[in-house]
Amino acid sequence: MGMRQTARIILSLALMLFGGAPSHAASLEFKPRELFRIPFGKEPGSLGARLEGGNFIIPRTFSIDNAGHFYIDDTNKRRIARYSPAGAYQMEFRYLATARQVFAQPDSRENLWLLISDPAQGMYYGVFDPQGRSLRSGIFSRFNQFILHLDDDGTLRVILTSEKDPATHQTYVLDEKALLMKKLSIARPPENHHEIRHSERTYYMDPLPGASQGDGRPVTRITDPAHRAIADIPGDVIYITGRGEIYTRTGPREIRIYDLAGFLKGKITLKGLRSACSALRFDSNGSLYELDGIPDQSDDDLRRAGVTPGGSIDFEDLHYTPAMTGMRLIQWERINR
Repeated sequence: MGMRQTARIILSLALMLFGGAPSHAASLEFKPRELFRIPFGKEPGSLGARLEGGNFIIPRTFSIDNAGHFYIDDTNKRRIARYSPAGAYQMEFRYLATARQVFAQPDSRENLWLLISDPAQGMYYGVFDPQGRSLRSGIFSRFNQFILHLDDDGTLRVILTSEKDPATHQTYVLDEKALLMKKLSIARPPENHHEIRHSERTYYMDPLPGASQGDGRPVTRITDPAHRAIADIPGDVIYITGRGEIYTRTGPREIRIYDLAGFLKGKITLKGLRSACSALRFDSNGSLYELDGIPDQSDDDLRRAGVTPGGSIDFEDLHYTPAMTGMRLIQWERINR
């Protein structure tokens, strides 16, 4: 029996006995740093917020271009607002109040692509240069909604669909040179499936149907070219670096990083919104950017007294009330030890 086969058997037995992924000393750290703050208000440079059904509605999504500009979907003001790397307001891109889905994606040339779905008008797309001038636009009247799929090589695929005919769909990629949405004659990409080539091998990551860590959270399986199991890791895969590191979401605020052998390399415990994992962006180095609210209480606030660890209410949730004054951008800088 060869050493590689022996190691695989030992790893499999460890997984059977202890469950989850193997682990060793974490080699990654992430240092949080607040970049800037943006207040709520009616001024052009401020963000919108409102109460609706007892919920405090604030911006949740954003994008970053290669020059460090931040594009925040300010849903309450029906616009995409652009800010400089230092947080200075620069310009806005408005959309109709009837828009159902809005997505802003800067490309490598710092042009901004807008995708907007409207139940009546269909799918609109527009391309704008760094000065905000319109370069190209179009409408797909046959479709009125979209799904986004980011391949592990960084290719963004836009899948257009129709509410009237759910079986009808078409896949496009954003052609930066032609400034067009390029039609692809390929099958619809599988959801929650990840594939990465590393050291002349191909690895696959897929969710295990019905599997959980014991607390109801999902499990992802890493397999090799012959689809033999290498390791099971907790959580949903949300990002993969070019080095083959796997970022998974394991809780409302916890993100874990694994290598392709299933070993834990690092953890991040976000300090912000309960749903902050949906308001994250990554850069090519694997650092994270988080769009977060500004807490309206201090660490010794008496409202924390009735909150129990692990309960359905988290003390962080108490921060996000109409008394909150604005939002902030936090960078979680990756530090290799």
